[in-house]
Amino acid sequence: MDFRVSGRYEGLDVFLVCTNSESEIERRYAMGKFLPILFFLACRINPFYTREPEPPQGGRLNLFSRTVPRNVVRNLELTWEKFSPADYMECLSEDFRFSPDPSDSSKFEEVFAEPWGRTREEAFARRLLDENVTTSLDLSLSLEYEEDRGDEHYFEYTYVIKLQHSRDAPGYIEGKMHLVLRRDASGNWSIVLWKDEKTGDAPTTGELRAKF
Repeated sequence: MDFRVSGRYEGLDVFLVCTNSESEIERRYAMGKFLPILFFLACRINPFYTREPEPPQGGRLNLFSRTVPRNVVRNLELTWEKFSPADYMECLSEDFRFSPDPSDSSKFEEVFAEPWGRTREEAFARRLLDENVTTSLDLSLSLEYEEDRGDEHYFEYTYVIKLQHSRDAPGYIEGKMHLVLRRDASGNWSIVLWKDEKTGDAPTTGELRAKF
C-alpha cells in the first residue's frame, strides 16, 4: 500500500511517499526525517495556531482601556514611570488644564501667570520624561476619594514622586492631586483638570513644573 503526504515549506512543495516496495527500515527512516517538517507545516496552517504578541511599534506602550476612569490614572502612572510623553498626552483632554496650589501660584507667579493648558503640559512632559535628563522616576499614588458624576468622574489621590535628574529641581515631590475626568462620545475618559494641593513642606508637582 502506498502512503503519500504533501505540504509546503518555505515556499517549496514537500512530498513524502512511501510505497510497498520500500523496506520497513526505509519507511521508518523517511518518516523520522520528515515528520518534524510536516508537524511544523500543520501548526502553521492550523487556524488555532497562536503567534507570540508583537511589541508595540514606535516605542509606544500597551495602555489600559480608557473606557474605565480609573484606568486613565493607571495609564498616567505607567507613562511617567516608563518615560512615554506621547502616551501620557493620550490621558489628557484637548482642553486639559493644570491648576497649581495657591502657594505655588504666588511663589512662581511668572510661570503660572498664564493658564497652564495642554500645550504647556506637553512641553513639560517631554522635558521631564526625557531619559537623558531624568534617569529614574518612581510615582506612587494612593486613592483618597472617588465620585461618579455621570459623564464626569472625580478623583483625589495623594502622590509621592522620587526622581533623579540633571535639572535644578526637587527630587522628592509630595502632595495631593484632584482630577476631573470627562467621557467623550466614543466612551473614552480623559483628564480635563489636574488641581494640585500642597499637603506639607515637600515641593509639589506645581514646583516641579515651574522648575522643569
